[in-house]
Amino acid sequence: MAEGVLAAVRPLLPAIAAAADRVDRDGAVASDTVTDLRDAGVFALLQPERFGGHQTDPDKYLGVVAEISAACTSTGWLAAALAVNSWHLALFDIAAQHEVWGEDPGALICSAYAPTGRLERAGDGFRLSGRWSRCAGVEHASWLIAGALVVGADGAAEDFTVALVPREHYTVEPTWNSLGLRGIGAHDVVVSGAPVPAQHCFGWVSEAQRTTLAPLYRLPQPTLYTHAGTAPLLGAAAGVLDAHRDQMSNPLGVLAMAAAGLEVSTLQIHRNLADLGECARSGAIPDAELMLRARRDQVLTFERAMQAVKRCIEQAGAAADARLDRVWRDMQTARLHAANDVERVLTAVGQFAFGLPVDDLIL
Repeated sequence: MAEGVLAAVRPLLPAIAAAADRVDRDGAVASDTVTDLRDAGVFALLQPERFGGHQTDPDKYLGVVAEISAACTSTGWLAAALAVNSWHLALFDIAAQHEVWGEDPGALICSAYAPTGRLERAGDGFRLSGRWSRCAGVEHASWLIAGALVVGADGAAEDFTVALVPREHYTVEPTWNSLGLRGIGAHDVVVSGAPVPAQHCFGWVSEAQRTTLAPLYRLPQPTLYTHAGTAPLLGAAAGVLDAHRDQMSNPLGVLAMAAAGLEVSTLQIHRNLADLGECARSGAIPDAELMLRARRDQVLTFERAMQAVKRCIEQAGAAADARLDRVWRDMQTARLHAANDVERVLTAVGQFAFGLPVDDLIL
């Protein structure tokens, strides 16, 4: 299935690349581009088969994202974010999935996971209020997954969860005006007392639920989200290396070092996702060593991608063009994302290596 999606995407890439400067200038990926990617099956890569999705291997999803990102980082980031949210919806109650995809299998979901919302009990369900920032792709989506704290009658927080909200219950406030990734439209979202049925809330997969899910949906919940925040930069760096080899004063040395780093990263990600997938298929819980290794290699992928682009800029010198400038700005914005916090992740990896406790494997 993923090969068919990739075959449908590749004819779109020249137009996506040609529009990259306009996306950066205007601060938006065109709706027609999103429609083309949806028709190609990009957003269905991780969607359950029962709702018309491809339910494909995660490394194949990441490969499609990387190719789109080589043409335009913003478009690739948007593709990664909107597609991975379909994976998360597959963990919700089946009734919630039917509400989103039952009549429209192509419905898109955006997300904002910071727990800046409040869920107050109301009958058998809840009322949701709050504001969320950096909600990528919100203008293209018809549903929102928002992080929130469940609060009791005394106002004290009782639990953390996420709530699924339809478009008519939230307001988009255009605020995204970043240095890079300008086209992802990560605007603010505001909800004021929206009704949320209990089946539209989700915390963590229970052990009982885990056995009923397909292996793809038994992967650790942070895994795909952290990788989705890095794959676009891996693709963008590969695209830059390919496009600027003729502008480098010492192209062979720079290309060899940078390309080798990206290749190592690709192989490491493939290995780690295969090992995590094997745990999912066998019903095993990944241990701390595997979780930290996967997170380490994922965050180092970002670091290698950023260094590859930096080397291209240094070698190009005065010949550096608008594409190099744009992708470098994309890298600087992406490094602020929690998925790409190199220092925090490597500190935890070092603690584990020396036998010190690591409390948060999500990082």
